[in-house]
Amino acid sequence: GVLAPDWNVHDQPALAELASASLALWPDWVAELEDWTGVGLNFRRDGLLNLWVDPEASHLPRDLATEPPPRSPGQQWLGAAEVRALEPGLTGPILGGVLSPDDAQVDNTRLAPALVRALSLLGGRILAGTPVVALTGSRGRCTGVRTAAGTEIAAGAVVLAAGAWSGPLAAASGIDLPVVPWRGQMLAFDTVVRPVRHIVFCGELVLVPRPHGPLVVGTTLEDVGFDARVTLAGLHEVLARAVRIAPGLGDLPLARTWAGLRPGSPDHLPYLGPVPGWEGLYAATGHGRKGILLAPLTGDLVARLVLEDAVDPRMEPCLVGHRDGLPSLRGGAGA
Repeated sequence: GVLAPDWNVHDQPALAELASASLALWPDWVAELEDWTGVGLNFRRDGLLNLWVDPEASHLPRDLATEPPPRSPGQQWLGAAEVRALEPGLTGPILGGVLSPDDAQVDNTRLAPALVRALSLLGGRILAGTPVVALTGSRGRCTGVRTAAGTEIAAGAVVLAAGAWSGPLAAASGIDLPVVPWRGQMLAFDTVVRPVRHIVFCGELVLVPRPHGPLVVGTTLEDVGFDARVTLAGLHEVLARAVRIAPGLGDLPLARTWAGLRPGSPDHLPYLGPVPGWEGLYAATGHGRKGILLAPLTGDLVARLVLEDAVDPRMEPCLVGHRDGLPSLRGGAGA
């Protein structure tokens, strides 16, 4: 549940713009959800500290005193001593970092139940345990979906938002939507005292201190198809990165481990908008590591598209059919 618009944007200005706009929606969106549902989401502006440990990195500043803010107003470069003053637990070989004080986090384990409850309160239904295997329609119009049990559910509009499974579902209906699963393995340390106060990024590593524990640590980025199992190699990769920058983490007990599949796209932009050749079918998928951050804006943009036929100009780089190619699995960390 990391809400950090300036990181993992893969040199995509359109993604950075969407991410910043969506972060601005989060405070009011959280307040509304909590008010409706009574579910506390633990939205916090802890700030994010992005570290560097590689002296050969070409993007690093040469003069911290005169270097302008790295990306956004409010951000600042920090030297190694400043990083350690801010986070004494980071005792590894750190050269410096960037502090983004406005970045935030939300408890993603609470967010999904809150959204389910909000949908129910608004009169919607979720058909749990009912996988969709195909889209239905004729003469260029999508009229609904077909479930694994063979039941057809009619709909005036269908939004393809099946996460990592969006690609195969689209392909079953002859639609080219190259969304692929990227496995991310995570772990949590059992601790009441927060080893770090900020969200910490370092290359592929992310540390997320929950308000009352645990410390969430991740993540891998693996092209292994739909295999969502936890592996020893994946956990070793995450742990090795973590103890390199914060050796004290090695003494903490593990609370749990897990893995998930993120929906990746070839150019790291989500697919948003109408699906060409299918009237009544819309895409909202391929968000990669930015899915939670982009949730409120995605919902707003797609709802206005479906209800008002309004295509927001910010969606144009994300429209279906404008991109192709295979996804690159290289980039910064996220959760």
